[in-house]
Parts: sequence; structure tokens; C-alpha cells
Amino acid sequence: MKSKNDIKDRSTTPVEIKPVSFRPERDPKHSKSSQVLKWSLSLALGIFLILLCAAVWFVFTARQVVIRIDPNPDQLSIKGGLMAPKIGDYYLMQSGAYVLEADKECFEPLQNKFVVATDKTQHFNFSMTRQPGQLSFKAHQADAPAVTLAGALILIDGKDRGPTPLTGLEVKPGRRSITIQAEKYQTLHTQVEVAGCGKVQHVDLALIPGWAEISLQSEPAQAVVLVDGKSVGTTPLTLKLLAGDHDLVVKADRFKPWHTRLAVVANQPQKLEAIRLQPADGKLAVRTRPAGANVVIGKTFAGQTPLELTLTANKKHLLHVSKAGYEKAKRTVKLLSEESKTLNITLKPKLGVINFVVKPADAKLFIDGRPLGRVPKNLDLVAVEHQLAITKQGYRPYQIRITPRPGFPQEINIALTKLSSSPGTPAGIIRAKNGYELKLVHPGIFSMGSSRREQGRRSNETLRKIKLQRPFYMGVREVTNKEVRQFLAAHNSGAFKRQSLNRDELPVAGITWQQAALFCNWLSVKESLQPVYVQKGGKLVATDPVGTGYRLPSEAEWEYCARFNKNSAGVKYPWGSGYPPPEKGGNYADVSAKDLMNNTLSSYNDRYAVSAPPSKFKKNALGLYDMGGNVSEWCHDFYSIYPYDSNIMYIDPMGPKEGKHHVIKGSSWMQAGISELRLSYRDYSDTKRPDLGFRIGRYLK
Repeated sequence: MKSKNDIKDRSTTPVEIKPVSFRPERDPKHSKSSQVLKWSLSLALGIFLILLCAAVWFVFTARQVVIRIDPNPDQLSIKGGLMAPKIGDYYLMQSGAYVLEADKECFEPLQNKFVVATDKTQHFNFSMTRQPGQLSFKAHQADAPAVTLAGALILIDGKDRGPTPLTGLEVKPGRRSITIQAEKYQTLHTQVEVAGCGKVQHVDLALIPGWAEISLQSEPAQAVVLVDGKSVGTTPLTLKLLAGDHDLVVKADRFKPWHTRLAVVANQPQKLEAIRLQPADGKLAVRTRPAGANVVIGKTFAGQTPLELTLTANKKHLLHVSKAGYEKAKRTVKLLSEESKTLNITLKPKLGVINFVVKPADAKLFIDGRPLGRVPKNLDLVAVEHQLAITKQGYRPYQIRITPRPGFPQEINIALTKLSSSPGTPAGIIRAKNGYELKLVHPGIFSMGSSRREQGRRSNETLRKIKLQRPFYMGVREVTNKEVRQFLAAHNSGAFKRQSLNRDELPVAGITWQQAALFCNWLSVKESLQPVYVQKGGKLVATDPVGTGYRLPSEAEWEYCARFNKNSAGVKYPWGSGYPPPEKGGNYADVSAKDLMNNTLSSYNDRYAVSAPPSKFKKNALGLYDMGGNVSEWCHDFYSIYPYDSNIMYIDPMGPKEGKHHVIKGSSWMQAGISELRLSYRDYSDTKRPDLGFRIGRYLK
């Protein structure tokens, strides 16, 4: 320890004092904390600056997005992107994809994706859907609330939602169109306001019946009742019928059916007056010998026999039966209900005597076209007009129309003239007033058509047995343009691929069946013959029976002549049985027509590209030309398909009395060849064709 003197001594000695920098003594712990604080402040300041820059960048690069939700949700969140701060009515959002989620009581949660584009300002509108409500349906009859209707179909806004009763059906809120349908009830349409939010609503629908009760009774009772063709019970009966018109029939055995058209109004019952059924009619078949007698019941003409009549039962009916040339007959008939009866009456003829003095004595007699054989000395005939024809080969036929008179005999005294006595006309040939020649044909029995075994046979070419017993004339050749223009001055057969078909000497072509038939009538009138064709229903039809005027050949006559060879009609082709046709066998599509036709006979040349003048080729065994080739030809008959039956023999067939189309026979220059099948070819239309003409025929006088 220093003494005070030491101190004092020092104090008296001048000492230089120099200032030094203040350096506080450092505490090691205090120094480390200061460093952490300093670093934290620097970091905070750096983060702040970064956030400030980011915020500035966000503010300047964000898009103003307006989001509207109807209705305003209770909760709203936006997911995706950096952030979506809301400033006023809009959000600041970066471009990109977001998910909007919103919740509100009674509404379905909303979750929608949306994309913010690069536009500065964008608007998005969203709607929240109210939660569905629950509907329960039941139905009952309008006037019976206690009667619940099961199975009624419920449709909501046109969609099937099931049958009643229907419970717990979820339905979108709002006004909904309700339709309910039930069998035999009127359809009900109504509307329901669905509250939604899971609220349960009960809908009770009253349906009005769509029927009415119909009560009926009949005399006699227990009659069967049919509604719209269906049996619904027996009388007396009460039934429910739907509204509308219904066919109501009441019937019972041995009574006439009662019928009415009943108008039913829904919910308006009807009670019909008692229905009195009338006894059923009886059926009477009237047969006379001969047939064709007129039948009059009371004062009403009923028709000609054979006849089927329906007569009122339990009542007497007086029948008057008459036929020209026969005595009248009367019969009284009474039929029970539903009785069927046949009345056979043999009429007593009124006869007149015809005496014959004929030379030569072996001449043959035809009465109304039917052969009777050798002319007798006398003959009893019914007192009606008859057409008599007396013929002999090599002699000119004699014809007369005569009406026998009972009690007054008549005589026919004639001598036939030999055909050779008429110079310039070959035997068996007659000439019409216009010079057209026809050949007399004495036909026979032959098979017409084609059998199933023949190759290429068509389905309508059935085989038939034909017996032609009436002699007839067949045109020797086809009718020419010149001859037709004497009747139809303006007719033009036209041309085929610049080849004229219209020259006078060529066969007529492009002519209809009606025109050909009228041409035949024109020739008949020129010779004072009864025309064969008459107008009926706006079209030409043949008279019945067919007279001896000029006409088109029947199909059977045409085929008989085309197939004829020597003493029968059995050849396959008009020229014989071989194929192809021999030289000058006919005019067909051949070498001369190769530039006009696709199919031709390469080994045959007739030297005519189209039609040829008639008679240029060989005639057949009957002396007829062009039965094959040149033009196809119209026939007299209406078209029909005949069923094959080996037991049926067709006698002098003239085809159906009515029809739509006519028969066309033969082949033409447009075809490469003709076969036995084409002889039975039928065309389905009355048409004009460049290869369609005709020839003429008629029955023997």
C-alpha cells in the first residue's frame, strides 16, 4: 500500500495527461446478442423490401376480376393462384386457373372451375341451384275420394316418373307441369310449385272417368254384344265404354244382326231402347234350264239365272221366271230364318220348225256358232233369233239370221256356190272391202303354252288344252300403214334409230289396241256386219256373244295358226322345230340389224334392218305370212293367267270379258329369235311400241 506521501509526492510532480479514445469494455454475451439482432433486422428489412416489390409487382400485373353469385352465398372461397384480395367489387387475381367454392343454406354447394385470362378486367357469373323438394302422389276417382287409383302414370315436365302411388320423388324446385294418365280415365294436366330445400309436398289428384255406362237389352235376350268387333257379353248388359264413337253390334242365332254407331260422351250414362232383333233372311238359289232366265220378285228385277237370292224369312215371295223363246214360270217360296234352299226350274221351250233344202246334201250346219253336223231335213228350234251358217269345204259359206215361229214352219232352200266360181280369189280366201285377204281355218284340238320342263319358260306360260270348233278366218298378213291410214289418216308409225317405219308398204307399228279394234269395226261397217267392239265404261269391249264382224284374232286362234304344220298345231317355231330359223324364215334381229341391236343372230341375214313389207318371207303351212318376226301383234283377249289343269278343255276361248291389259303375240324384228315360249308372251300394258302392229280375224259366216 502506498503512503499518502507517495501520493503527495506524485501530485506535486507535474504529470502530462493525454486523452485516449473511449473503448468500453465488451461483455462477451452482450456482443453476440447484438449481432443476432442486427442480422434479424437486416433480414426483416430484406423480406419487407422483397414483399414490397412483390406487392407492387402483383398490384401492377394483377387483373381486376368481378365475381357475382346468384344468390349471395353464406361462404365463399377461391382456390388457386397466388392470392385473390378483394378490393371493393372486384378481386385482384393473376392469370391462371382457379376453383370457386360457395355454400348457402337450401342450395347445392357450388364448385366451379374458371380461368382468368390476360384481359385487364373480367367478369364471372355463377348461379347456385336450390336443393330439390320431395313430392308424393296419389290419385282417386273424382266422385269417389275413397277409391284410390293404383297404376296411374305420372309425368313431370313430359317425363315418365312412375305409377301411383308415388312417394319420396325428388323434383327440382319451381313450377312443374304435371300430367297423370290412367286407363279409362281422362288425362289430367296441372301445375305444382315445388318449394325445394328438401321440403316434402303431398299431391292428391282427382281423375274424371273417361267412360260412360251404357245399358242395353234385347228381344230375344241373351244376344251377343260386340263393341268394335270384340264380344263384351250378352244382353241384358251394362258396360263401360270409353268416350268416342263405337261400332255396336247385337246378334243372336237365326236373327239378323243389329248394328249402330254409338257416340259415347264421358261421364254421361246412356240407356238404349230395347233392341228387337229381326229374323235372319233365308237364302234361295235359283237354277233354270236353260240358264240366263230373268227372275222378278214381286215387281223387282232380281237378276238372271243362275242366281243367289236373300229373302226375308217367314214371308211368301212370288217369283216370275221368263226367258225369250220359253214359257213363263211362277213359283211361290217361303223360307225359314237362315234356311238355304235351291229352286230348280226347267223352262218349257216354245219351238218352231225350220225345214232345210240344201245342196250339196253333205253341207254342215252351225247354229249360233256351235257345230251341229250335217244339215238335217228339219229342225225344231227355240223361238228366239238364231244365226245359222251352212258351210262346205270349197264352197262359199251361207249365213242367215232367223227367228222360228211356233205353229208356222219356215224353210231354208239354198244351193252353195263353189269358191272357184269367183275368179281371182284362191279357195278358202275372202277379201274385205279394202282388199285385205283372210284365210279360212278349220281348227281342232291342240296344246297351248309351254310345259314346265321347257327351258326358259315364263311363269305365266301355263299349258292348256284348247278345242277350237268354230271355223274362223285369219288375216293372211299383217295390216299395212297404207291400209290403216284409210281409217286413221294421221297415223304415223314413226322411225327406229333413223330407220323409217312409216312407209305405206310396211306393217303398221306403234298402234294401240283401241285403234286396232276401231279399225276392225270400221271394216265391219263397210260390209254391213255387226261391229264386234262396243263402248262400255269408257273403253272398248267385245260383244257377248262375239258376232261375225271383223275383229282381232283370239290368242288361241293366233297360236294355233303360228304352231300349225300339216294336220296339227304342234311345232315349236313358226318355221318348224329347228333353230336358228332357215333362210327366209322371218324378219328378226340379225346381221342386217347389228348396228341397231345389242343381240343379233350372227348366222342369219334377212336383209331388213327393221320391219319388212308383209309377205316377203315364206308362208307357213296354212298359207299365212310373218307369224314369226316382223312386228308383234295385238290379240282380241284381255290378259289373264290360266291355272294348269289337265282335266280342263277350253272351248273356243276368247279370254276374260273384262280386264286392264290385252295380249300381244309373237316376236318382232327387234328380237334375235322366236321360241315356243315367246308364242305365249303377254305384255302388261296397252302401249305403243315401234314393233307392235296387228292382223285381222273373224268368225265364219
